[in-house]
Amino acid sequence: MLSSDDDKALVGECAKKDIGFIAMKALSGGLITDAAVAFAFLWQYENVVPIWGIQRMSELDEFLSLEKELPLMDEQMMRKIEGYRKELSGSFCRGCGYCMPCPVGIPINMAARISLLLKRAPTENFLNPDWYSKMKLIEDCRKCGSCKNKCPYGLDVPALLEAELEKYMKEFN
Repeated sequence: MLSSDDDKALVGECAKKDIGFIAMKALSGGLITDAAVAFAFLWQYENVVPIWGIQRMSELDEFLSLEKELPLMDEQMMRKIEGYRKELSGSFCRGCGYCMPCPVGIPINMAARISLLLKRAPTENFLNPDWYSKMKLIEDCRKCGSCKNKCPYGLDVPALLEAELEKYMKEFN
């Protein structure tokens, strides 16, 4: 539901040719927290099969219940989707990990979205000495471009990492 118009056009072209499409990171690496909204959005596309990234039995139970009683794509759902789009549009990392490994050891797939994770996860998971040292690795970035070249979303990963480090340091202090 956060995909670009080009991505949605590709899904449409696949449908015209009777080709299935796998939607990776359907919950944007955990940044979308309302499964019903994502579920309703994806059910609009008959040729799309999502990879949900279920990590707990409770999440599996939730998706199974949504499968039994499909949420409707109504105005309320569209407002929620627009809220997610507004918050997560642009240069946000979905955490796919295609950019990895980093030559200097930066955990890019987490560091590049740390500010978003701090909004959703208990802050003690990230505002601690271990994560501080991981985030400080960003200062050692060689700007080699390896991560940027591998990003399927075309993000300027080094610039994104620098911005996330700045946000992190404000939260940490």
